Amino acid sequence: MNTVISKPVTLTKMCELHGIDMPRNGDLAERFQKAFPTAAYDDGAGEWRMVWKKGSYAESNARLETFFAENGVDVSHVDKC
Repeated sequence: MNTVISKPVTLTKMCELHGIDMPRNGDLAERFQKAFPTAAYDDGAGEWRMVWKKGSYAESNARLETFFAENGVDVSHVDKC
């Protein structure tokens, strides 16, 4: 069982660009990179970024929700789209 992160991860939907506010390094980040190889850490924004194609938002969101739930991490959402 993975340890629970005390700070929830914030997912920010910015239409095709999504931001994931979680640490750049550590076990969770390593697992995240393996699960979402197209994600990259944006130093300027201080968060992980992923580009999703229109029409795949619900599926992508469900994958992220599942990933974080399986890793014992709470998720909050911000919709800027």
